[in-house]
Order: sequence, then structure tokens, then C-alpha cells
Amino acid sequence: MTTKTIPQYLEEERQKRGDAEQRIKEEAARIQPLHHGHHRTAKGLKLESPSRIKAVAKPKKAAVAARKKVIVAGKKAIRARKKVSS
Repeated sequence: MTTKTIPQYLEEERQKRGDAEQRIKEEAARIQPLHHGHHRTAKGLKLESPSRIKAVAKPKKAAVAARKKVIVAGKKAIRARKKVSS
């Protein structure tokens, strides 16, 4: 290890800090273009035709209604059995 004067040491530390800062800036400039797609961007508006919405909505309503009918019918049957057995 060599002996340095305080001004020499301080100058060397400034030089190291400057070099490190320059390397960091260069690395950031290199990496920044690589990070595409990691942020949300505004999506374009999708135009939907009204006929599609109606065609999709009707089967869902019918399916839900059919399921509810089955559930209600099952509950009524259970209630009827309970009344008969009581």
C-alpha cells in the first residue's frame, strides 16, 4: 500500500466517483430501451357491435334462469318431503 497525501487521496476518490457515475449512466442508457412492455400503455378503443352484445347476453340470462329454476325446484321438493315426514 502506498502512502498518499490527503489531496491526492481526495482527488483519487473524486475520480473513482466520477468513473462510477459515468458507468452507471452508460448502463442505464443501455438497459432502458430493453425494458419495453413493463409499463401499462393506453389501449385503443375496441368497437363492439350491438348484435354481439345481445347474442352473448341472452344465453347467459337463460342459463342463469334455468339454474335458478332447478335450485328453486329442489328446495320446494325438500320442503314438501319435510312437511310429509313431520
